[in-house]
Amino acid sequence: MKILIVEDDFTSRQLLQGLLKSYGLSHIAVNGKEAVEAVRVALESGEPYDLICLDVMMPEMDGQERKT
Repeated sequence: MKILIVEDDFTSRQLLQGLLKSYGLSHIAVNGKEAVEAVRVALESGEPYDLICLDVMMPEMDGQERKT
């Protein structure tokens, strides 16, 4: 399983990575802009994420904001 963890808090990222490591490879994004780019690249490469764990309260672009 390919997983994207989108979380600005270091401790929370580490905790999620630890909890999900037995399910597959996880990538990290620290804000919404990085997450959008990671998803775009994954889709373009034909290898989309199976699971995205998204924090809804982050700097720059939060988990509820739409990219225009």
